[in-house]
Amino acid sequence: MTYEKFYSGRLDEHILDGIDAEHKKKMKLIIEEINQGEWTEKQKKRQKKSIISNIALYRSFIDKGLSKNEAKELVKEYSFHIAEKAHKLLNAFFHIPGFFGLFRFFMKKGMAGDEIWNSMILSNDSKCYSVDVLKCLWADTCSFLKCPELCEIFCLCDHIVFGNIKGFVFERSQTLGMNGKKCDFCFINKKRGIK
Repeated sequence: MTYEKFYSGRLDEHILDGIDAEHKKKMKLIIEEINQGEWTEKQKKRQKKSIISNIALYRSFIDKGLSKNEAKELVKEYSFHIAEKAHKLLNAFFHIPGFFGLFRFFMKKGMAGDEIWNSMILSNDSKCYSVDVLKCLWADTCSFLKCPELCEIFCLCDHIVFGNIKGFVFERSQTLGMNGKKCDFCFINKKRGIK
C-alpha cells in the first residue's frame, strides 16, 4: 500500500501529492548518511529493512510543512498499522501447541551477537523468556540520524505486536528508545502444560 493511499482522506492533497516519490528520495539520502557512519554490513541491512523507512517518512512530512509532532503522529499511525499485521500473524502462530518453545528459540537466535542488540538473557524456560537489551540498533540509528524522538514509535509497536495474545503476556517497564537504561523484555507463557 502506498503512503498516499494509506493517508488518503485524512491529509490535504498538497501534503499527499508526491509523498511516495519524496519518501524514496529521502530513503536514498538516508542510505548515504548511513554509509558515512561506522556501521557493519549486517547493521546497514537491518537499518534498510526495518528502521530508516520511518525516518524517511518523518522527514518527508516535515519537508511538506508539518511540525515534528504532527509528522511523528502520522508515522506512528502507519507503523501501528504495520504492527497490527505482524500481531495477527504472531497471534495465529500462538494457536500452535508448544509454540512458546519455538518463539524462545527464534528470540534467542535473533538477539545473538552484538551488532543489532547487545542483550543478556535472564530467564529462558517453558514459563518465561526475559532479556535485558543494553544496546539497540533502532535507538542508535535514530540518534545517529538526529531524530531520537522517533525511536519511541518502534518501542510502542512491540506492545501491538506482542500484546493481546491469549496465554501469552508481554511486559516491559522501560526502553532505551524512551530514555530508559535498558529494554527489559519479558515474555510469559500462561498456557499450562505447554513446553
